[in-house]
Amino acid sequence: MKKHFLLLAGAAVILASCGGENKTEDAGQSQAQIDSAVNAQVAAKEAEMARVQDSTLKAMEAEKAAADSAAAAEEAKKAGGKKSTKKTTKATPPASPTTPPPPPPPPANPKEDRFKDPKDKAPVDPNAPNKKADRFK
Repeated sequence: MKKHFLLLAGAAVILASCGGENKTEDAGQSQAQIDSAVNAQVAAKEAEMARVQDSTLKAMEAEKAAADSAAAAEEAKKAGGKKSTKKTTKATPPASPTTPPPPPPPPANPKEDRFKDPKDKAPVDPNAPNKKADRFK
């Protein structure tokens, strides 16, 4: 009886130890499945966003074409019903200047003249005698 009990306990231990390996393998497979599912969802969202952007751009182009044709019809009315043979081209945005405009000059400082000598503001006469040089002769 003891032999049967020991064999049964040994078999249970062996089966229990082998069962753990399958669980770790399943976890790796499930992680791979999760990753592929997430990648598929991301690809679907990106495709949806691209589709929406394309449709928005096409709608904007259609509005611009309608506005251009309305403007051409208005010009035809102004011309007295005569058809114009002038070809219209797509409007290109104006070229941006390569250099920015110069910055505005700094505001004048009202306190700047505070320390200047009032005599300095008087114009200097070049023909006037040099009084300082005359004093030290």
